Amino acid sequence: GVENLRGSGMIAGETSRAYDETFTLSFVTGRSVGIGAYLVRLGRRVIQMVDGPMLLTGYSALNKLLGKDVYTSQDQLGGPQVMVPNGVTHQMVPNDQEGVNAMLDWLAFVPENKFSAPSVLAPADPVDRDIEFTPTKTAYDPR
Repeated sequence: GVENLRGSGMIAGETSRAYDETFTLSFVTGRSVGIGAYLVRLGRRVIQMVDGPMLLTGYSALNKLLGKDVYTSQDQLGGPQVMVPNGVTHQMVPNDQEGVNAMLDWLAFVPENKFSAPSVLAPADPVDRDIEFTPTKTAYDPR
């Protein structure tokens, strides 16, 4: 009821404000629906398990609204095959263990406190190397 909506709104506000004050990271291990999916995105950095879709509403509700069967699964709406290419999910993992490993990898780059400098890796590409690429005048795939 109203209490749940109020609580969800408070959580959303705090999550949004937290991004300006601290490192935020969400790990989606299973289906995340409605406000849960919205809160994941407010965290800004997202690790998503292969079988953990994020969606605002289910595919059957959308099919009913559209009056025909357009979607056949939740993954078509919020699975990692959708969320990774569109930039919502930053890393996809196959299982919980790999998800925890990914979180630890991310946390390794977070400074100890707001006054500390972040970790820095030595660049793999020397800064003083010669530039050997010249773009063509026609369209091309930059990958």
